[in-house]
Amino acid sequence: MRQDESLILDMMLDGKPSRFVLGPLACLDLGRFVAHPPPVYVMDAKVAEKHPQWLEQVQEGCGDFRRAALKITGGEGAKTMARLEEVYGWLGEQDLSRDGTIVAVGGGSVLDMAGMAAATWRRGVNFVAIPTTLLAMVDAAIGGKTALNAAGIKNPVGVFHPASGILADCGFLASLPCLEWRNGLAEMIKTAIIGDPRLFAHLYHSRDRLTALVRDNDAAAPIPGVIGALPWRRWIGQAARVKARIVNQDFREQGPRRALNLGHTLGHVLEAWSQDTDRPLSHGEAVSIGMAVVFRIAAERGTCPVESAVQVIELLEACALPVSYRCPPPDVLDRLLAGDKKQSAREGLRWVLPERIGKMDISGRLAAPEIVKWLD
Repeated sequence: MRQDESLILDMMLDGKPSRFVLGPLACLDLGRFVAHPPPVYVMDAKVAEKHPQWLEQVQEGCGDFRRAALKITGGEGAKTMARLEEVYGWLGEQDLSRDGTIVAVGGGSVLDMAGMAAATWRRGVNFVAIPTTLLAMVDAAIGGKTALNAAGIKNPVGVFHPASGILADCGFLASLPCLEWRNGLAEMIKTAIIGDPRLFAHLYHSRDRLTALVRDNDAAAPIPGVIGALPWRRWIGQAARVKARIVNQDFREQGPRRALNLGHTLGHVLEAWSQDTDRPLSHGEAVSIGMAVVFRIAAERGTCPVESAVQVIELLEACALPVSYRCPPPDVLDRLLAGDKKQSAREGLRWVLPERIGKMDISGRLAAPEIVKWLD
């Protein structure tokens, strides 16, 4: 992909068209996805603060004379019933009609919450996503899943509601804190493992350069010169292609889409449990640990090459992502696993277990002692 051209991926999700656009002017296409302007905007407050002129230009390009915007704090705290109720109240104040549009600007949590609002306000309104983090660009914005946290469990409440447009501009990533780069890399690595061995090889052979960027910088600060340091647009495009292909095949997650949960079953347990500790895990950190554990288990069973497991763990560590964690108490582990949204009354909990880079078993079974052994 040339620097001056956009990547466009078209999907048909549940009978509705959804288009992913990646490029330096992608956001200026917003008007194409808003049938009846002006839309309303739900924005991450930090993104709005750091990119005010660009966001104003995006809004003006949509013919927006009102530009009603609700600015909220991102992160997992955005994904609550209380925050959703606040958004409903604001949508009522804006008198957003059934043919209106909600445009979400932010990372995965803001997109999740705004997408949930779009899916349920007046029984569903048009939704457009402008992802501003690496994680959101390669994963959260694509595929139409929306979810909130509840009952101490990660993402048990949600619906499928695909965005009509996903407009990704790498320019937003220049102000991204180092920790958020690590979170996004966890999802990019996951996607490469599932469906693009060439992307995985590129990432693995770039691990020294990745280490210099994301391990040796302050986690809370942006990384100087990060955008030009590695071929991010190409990598984001490759990861987006994988996810777009999978969700296009299996929107409702009845088969192949389950592979995208690699590392997430245990990861969600650890992420939820850690929120009440002195060191809460971010989403990417939790998924990284989950992937490391299932690769260790598969390698011990002999169902995955040891070399693949070693390479995955080396790459995760190169990106300053954790690969082990203390195990929750057995009763807590059992309770949180039982609350997993993928739990089936008939089949129980199915795990995604690697067979090799590019091939997953989406109906794996794990015993608690295996988890405990390879987690801590």
